[in-house]
Amino acid sequence: MKRVLISILCICFVTASLQAQSAYHKQTRGFVYATSVGYATGFGKIELEPKTVQNKNFDISVNQFLGYQFNNYFYMGLTAGFDFWRHTAFIPICLSLNVNMMETKIAPIMYINGGYAFKWYVSSKPEVMDRVVHGTCAGPTGEGGLGVRIRIRDHVTMQVAACYKNIYSDIRYTIPVEGEPDNSAYTTNTVKKVLYHFAGVRLSIKY
Repeated sequence: MKRVLISILCICFVTASLQAQSAYHKQTRGFVYATSVGYATGFGKIELEPKTVQNKNFDISVNQFLGYQFNNYFYMGLTAGFDFWRHTAFIPICLSLNVNMMETKIAPIMYINGGYAFKWYVSSKPEVMDRVVHGTCAGPTGEGGLGVRIRIRDHVTMQVAACYKNIYSDIRYTIPVEGEPDNSAYTTNTVKKVLYHFAGVRLSIKY
């Protein structure tokens, strides 16, 4: 993931130094749309009592953006879609702020999303290895990214960005009770709020 981020940053710096590119000066205003797909892997430790588990979740997302472009540099709107984990899924709805840093055909971009992820479904059976149930409730979510934009036509661009995203949700697990059988493979008796962290890549088509 570090290599992906470093590569994208290098492209941004090289793009900024290119003087031969012709600038796209036509000011664009109006409604814009974007469809994106992303993949991210979880990272970090989740401290539980009496154990620690790794965030080994993955996140596959499909989003649709509807917004307004104010000029060649800035547009904002709402994004909604689906986030699929291994045994659960969310429906995030976020406010999205997007910045085009240059007017060239290939240019660096950045974006930030913030909103709320509603629950779609969740498995009640604990994970086989860790014996926990991840992401069991709706919660606040956010995402930020840095990448490059490639203008295909006047009103069609492709964007590739390295991204960080998070969601504040519940994790369910079992604290053993002395004198009672261990049913942690089948059910849970404890819940804890957790901020899940992810890093990945997002590909978008804006039109």
